[in-house]
Amino acid sequence: MRILYDARSVRTPAGRYIFQGLTGAWAADARVQRVYAAIPPDFDRSLLPPGVEPVEVRSRSWLSHVNRIRRAADRERVDVIFAPNAIAPRDARSVLYFQDLFHFRPRPAQPHRVSRPLHRPLRAAWRRLTSSRSLLAVAVSREILSEVEPRMRVPTVLIPNGVDVGENRWRGDAASVLVAGGIGVRKDEATAVRAWAAIPSARRRGLVLEVVGVEPAVRKSSLIGLARSLGIDDSVAITSGVSRTAYLERMARAKLVISCSQLEAFGLPVAEALAMGAPLICSDAPAHLELLERAGAGASFATGAADDLARHIERSLCVELPPRLAHSPPGWSWTARAREHIDHYLARA
Repeated sequence: MRILYDARSVRTPAGRYIFQGLTGAWAADARVQRVYAAIPPDFDRSLLPPGVEPVEVRSRSWLSHVNRIRRAADRERVDVIFAPNAIAPRDARSVLYFQDLFHFRPRPAQPHRVSRPLHRPLRAAWRRLTSSRSLLAVAVSREILSEVEPRMRVPTVLIPNGVDVGENRWRGDAASVLVAGGIGVRKDEATAVRAWAAIPSARRRGLVLEVVGVEPAVRKSSLIGLARSLGIDDSVAITSGVSRTAYLERMARAKLVISCSQLEAFGLPVAEALAMGAPLICSDAPAHLELLERAGAGASFATGAADDLARHIERSLCVELPPRLAHSPPGWSWTARAREHIDHYLARA
């Protein structure tokens, strides 16, 4: 089998994570002869995993890009055209990968984003048009699956993203509570800051609420201001993006891991915390609850409810930690997930 991964949209840390996880595991599978990455001219080739061959594709728009991807697939004689943003050629080799709920729901208004009112409906129409000719659609969570199946005329399967925490296991030896931050208001780190303020100061003494990965800078400044206004800025640290290695290390050392995100397609920080055996409290977003159910670990609070989160934090620090995993869950690795992909491709080829 020969697979072409359309890497045009690999721009975010999450996008790079999926790209490297899947292509690297495909390249290591004996059933796969070649793995190609269709990349734009400015793509950082150091991101290519071993065994993944670059194919340069120049295009000015997403519509012209899908035509060029098809030509590249013909030239390399590939069996699968993998589209991580579910924008693919109208081709029987196309696999539509749905890993973003914003394929189906409008993004919240954000001052740093340029509005493109026609962009979303055009892309949605193209997905519907191409789905009837595609090989397969893959959804990374049950919630996304429920959005895809009524809209797309293509066989659809649920294959969650892989999780790779390396050798990291939870130690809890740092005086910190880690909040998984990120890009955009949906990460709702402010709920964690308000919850921290609601906990008696005696319970917080000697600990720091460490909010990691907050972007862009205006959101970081807003959270710093919130902590100051609540009188807890001396026990709250707000940081921007850090390296993946540093992020996983901080997660492994924290007393407790928290995710307040209001909307997630998969919930990578939650999956990572569960996989390394860290005590976890997360919002009750559907994707989070699905991961807690699969793992049989962690605890949830009502999304956006700072008082509820504060009660969970206080109990975790003073009474009992949420349930934890002793070992990484079987089948959560990228190797296992990539194997599931190939199994489905071969079954429909």
